[in-house]
Order: sequence, then structure tokens, then C-alpha cells
Amino acid sequence: MNSSNPIIDFISTHTAISDVEREQIASIIHFSSYKKNELLLKQGEVPRSIAFITKGALRIYYTDDTGQEQSINFIFENQPFVPFDNFANQTPSAIAVMALEPTEIIWATHTGFFAFLHRFPKYEPALRNLLSQHIVNENEHFKLLRINPARERYEALRKLRPELLTRVPLKYIASFLGLTLETLSRVRAGKL
Repeated sequence: MNSSNPIIDFISTHTAISDVEREQIASIIHFSSYKKNELLLKQGEVPRSIAFITKGALRIYYTDDTGQEQSINFIFENQPFVPFDNFANQTPSAIAVMALEPTEIIWATHTGFFAFLHRFPKYEPALRNLLSQHIVNENEHFKLLRINPARERYEALRKLRPELLTRVPLKYIASFLGLTLETLSRVRAGKL
């Protein structure tokens, strides 16, 4: 059976999906659209859904004790998103999520998602693999922040995640790299 559902296509790259499972997935998912700069999740809010981006881009960030926003990740099409610990335990999120451009997502509620996993436990290893990949990505970001000087950090980003340079505003890239916007501008101009 062919699907034209991006989430089913994505899941099928990690594990085989039966027709019954496809029907169950279709019964628990919802679709939402967000405008540029619209918040999907506020810092301190309990995440009530797990999402998959079908179109657009998301910025993951937090506001530090000084009131400054710190970008920690960017997620694009065909990628899942959820602060999983907070979602699983239904606790307040330490991060916020904002649409960087018009964005469309497929999502499932906490209840629907875990009822599906309970009914079809074969998906738990695939979920663990996705969570492991998320941890690897976070570690890559932390490694990137430890690179000095600023030019080498920027060059590493260009190699690791070139899509950021065409889709993410420079002020968010600067924050992601742990630089000021002025320093990033100097790096890009070849002055550092």
C-alpha cells in the first residue's frame, strides 16, 4: 500500500509498517500551520504533542537569566520535533519553539502517541534510534561551540549545516554559534 503521508514515509524508512498500523497512525495525527515568528511552544509550557515538520523551519531556543534568547537548534522539513523528556513526563519545557518561516506540521497528542506505542511496541527501538540521533546532534552543537576562534566555528557550521546559512537569519546563527551579531558579521566579511 502506497502512502502519500510524509510521517508514514518517514517512519517506513526506520521500520516496516503494516496496513493496520498505517490506519492507526492516520487516526491519531493532526495537521497544523504556523505563520512566520509564531510560537509553537513557550518556554515553561508543557508540550502536549509530538510533531513532524512537513514544510518550513523551526527555531529552538531558550531565554537565559539575563533575558537574552539563545538559539540551540533549527529543524527543517522531514524532521521530527519534541522536547521528549518533557513530553513523555508532561513537565514544563526549558525551551521555546518558533516558526522561522511559514511552517506546516503533523502532530499527535501525548495520549494518542503513547497509546499507539503501547499497541505497537515494535516502534520503541525506532524511537530510541531517533532520540539517539537527537543526542548526537546536540553533542555536535556543543562541540561546535568549543571551537575557537570564531572564524573556525563559522567554517565548521558551513560544512556541517550549510542550510542554516540560507534559511536562518544571521542574528539567530550568531546566537547558535555563541557569537555576537557584530562578530559574526566581521567573520563573514573576512575581518576575523
